Amino acid sequence: MGRLVLRSNRRNGLRCATPTSRRQEVVPILAAPNGSAARAKGGSTGAVVLICPFEVSSEDDGHFLAGWQLARDFIAGQDGHVSTTLHRSLRGDAEFRFVDVSPFRSAREWRATNTHPDFPRPGSFASHPCLYEVAREDHRAPGPEASVLIDAVEVADADDPAFLAAWEGARAMLRSCPGYLGARLHRSVMAEADFRFVDVAWWETPEAFAAAAVGRDLAGTRSHAALYEVVRH
Repeated sequence: MGRLVLRSNRRNGLRCATPTSRRQEVVPILAAPNGSAARAKGGSTGAVVLICPFEVSSEDDGHFLAGWQLARDFIAGQDGHVSTTLHRSLRGDAEFRFVDVSPFRSAREWRATNTHPDFPRPGSFASHPCLYEVAREDHRAPGPEASVLIDAVEVADADDPAFLAAWEGARAMLRSCPGYLGARLHRSVMAEADFRFVDVAWWETPEAFAAAAVGRDLAGTRSHAALYEVVRH
């Protein structure tokens, strides 16, 4: 069984992800940090969202999905679980092949689930799990066939106000774009996080997103974005 690896390298003040080689170190499917590394900033006790990007080669999709389903079935029966959505990238060469998004009522209830002795851990892939809060929302209940843009962004804590302002400006422009269905911005609540923000936006089609071509112009950030489809709940 692999152990959880959550690193936070500092380059020019940024929280920088250190992708873990699948041949060297692996982490349990759907595992999330616990103990001191998982303490929420400011002792947050409200609702949280576990967001976990996975590094999986496209030829390993079947193995990953089988293990993910076992873990998901266990989590669904635990106190505090709200829902689970698994996204798969439209491109086989995306940096993160799968991204799991699972809201929980509280960080405490997630930690109880994650440390449960019966938690199934049938397989391992490199991953970047973190607990988040919803920082901004422009949600319009997208349909099941919507394309999903997931963008994990490295931002220094001190740059939160500038990043949020840039996100608001981009959202204002996107609202007038054909095919835009809404967005939800998540901010990490953990002292250690590979990605300070994760933006999830919904589009009618990949073509609608490509035609919009609206970005955030903010120096000192690094984006890890790809388009996804929902494959499991």
